Amino acid sequence: MQVFINQLPLIITILTALAGVIGWGIGRVRRGYGLERDINHLKRDYETLSTNCSKLFTELERRLDQAEKELAILKAVNQALIAQGPRSQAEHVFRECDTA
Repeated sequence: MQVFINQLPLIITILTALAGVIGWGIGRVRRGYGLERDINHLKRDYETLSTNCSKLFTELERRLDQAEKELAILKAVNQALIAQGPRSQAEHVFRECDTA
């Protein structure tokens, strides 16, 4: 028993060092899992952002195409009115007023 009491500080030191090493190892594993999880979150966020940007660009292109079609129609109407001349435009306006 006396030998055990004399070696008690050494035993406590060894147990404490082992507990510290085990705790450090567990912390490293948890940190690794945490970093992997954070990276996966960032990847999913990037994929979502990419998908949303793609949808927005598609919608913008659709709207631009529609605006271009309407502009082409307006240009055609404008050219037709210019071709008719000022007298025809005035007659056209008066006819619309008479029918209203």
